[in-house]
Amino acid sequence: MPILSSVLCVPFLIDALIVILVTMFTFANFVSGLAAFTGITLWILLITMAFLYFKGFYSGKNSSIKDLYRLFEAVTLSTVIAGIPILIMSFNMLTFILLTINAAGIFSGVLIFRTIYLICKKYFNPIKNVLIVGAGQDGKLIAEEIQARPDLRMKVVGFLDDNMNNIEDEDSSIPILGLTCDTEAVIKDNNVQLVIIAVKSRMDSAILTDLVKGIPLGVKVWRMPKFYEKITRKYLVSKMTVNWLFYDCVRKKALLYAYLKRICDVIASILIIVITIPLSLIAVIGIKLSDFGPVFFSQTRMGKFGKPFKMLKFRTMYQDEVDEDFDDDLNEINADDKRIMPFCRLLRKFHIDELPQMINVLKGEMSIIGPRPVREEVYYENKKKVPFWESRNWVRPGWCGWQQVNICEPEAEERLRYDLYYIKHRNLLWEFMILVEYVIKVFTGRCK
Repeated sequence: MPILSSVLCVPFLIDALIVILVTMFTFANFVSGLAAFTGITLWILLITMAFLYFKGFYSGKNSSIKDLYRLFEAVTLSTVIAGIPILIMSFNMLTFILLTINAAGIFSGVLIFRTIYLICKKYFNPIKNVLIVGAGQDGKLIAEEIQARPDLRMKVVGFLDDNMNNIEDEDSSIPILGLTCDTEAVIKDNNVQLVIIAVKSRMDSAILTDLVKGIPLGVKVWRMPKFYEKITRKYLVSKMTVNWLFYDCVRKKALLYAYLKRICDVIASILIIVITIPLSLIAVIGIKLSDFGPVFFSQTRMGKFGKPFKMLKFRTMYQDEVDEDFDDDLNEINADDKRIMPFCRLLRKFHIDELPQMINVLKGEMSIIGPRPVREEVYYENKKKVPFWESRNWVRPGWCGWQQVNICEPEAEERLRYDLYYIKHRNLLWEFMILVEYVIKVFTGRCK
């Protein structure tokens, strides 16, 4: 899973260069010693780029006037976070002024570059014409995804399809331009730069020959599932793609990853427990004073390969109102639910009630990152109605996950797409980025 697409590497690198140059210019005459000067520059660079990343400046989303506020927020928050240790080491008015000047310089520099970049992108980056081979369900799905993302600067000119049923039942605003034997003419007449193969069944040699002859060298060709993942960051769930996912999960490389991840889980859970001791003590005292009931609440959830386990939480509801059947992860409880103790609303808002799950991580029942575990009833219900639902349980469930940082109230099918995307692309660096993004969302109260 690449953290940045090749297209977005350019603005990322330019933004990083701006941060470095502004910081060096600001602190050059006021910091003695090369080591201290380099350390401050790299520290501000790391924090600033992290906030820009998590604010979505490198996600490829369409730009809007809201970006101005998001940029201001990212630079301000990163300056506060990065400035805390700098002020601790050298607390005086000059340091505060330098940090303020540095933030203003970074904001202005990135804003000017972004404005120039967007103008160039709009007027000098031509729209790419896309041809989709296959006008069936998958072809129409990818066409809709492209049309819903104008920032891709792509236009679907039409379909090619040899299936007469698709041609006769055409109900799309995008035309079917011909058969696969017409590929060469269609590409030439419509100036096509990108071809997406969206044929579910295996293509016979005649169709493949038509495509090989008809697609000129230089025209990019994508398989539909791969292109769907690239633009949506979700997995296309079908029998064929889940078969491919199986081979990813059993290859030898996955075994080494599993060992390394387990080590990282143990280390991370211990660190989280130690760091959050003050919050846990406050939670314990607050819960006890609220109704003198037990501090912890456990609920049966489904783990790896459908094995049930008891997931721990701080109890946030009155003792006589605790219900084993609710599922926070499906948003069945509103923030103003009368069963929630007043003190515990903050625990739930900032997910402090989930800190005891570090014990589940240490026991090997959960991981730090993974698909969120669901109740036994939900698991079996979705197993019947959602194809390939069990596939999300090929890995340990997580304290937080890819689905959580992307969407708050998913349907079962949508949750599965995000979870399988995670399973396919999981690696330790990406999981660290997911964890940081989750913590930032929790810290700002935006993770539901």
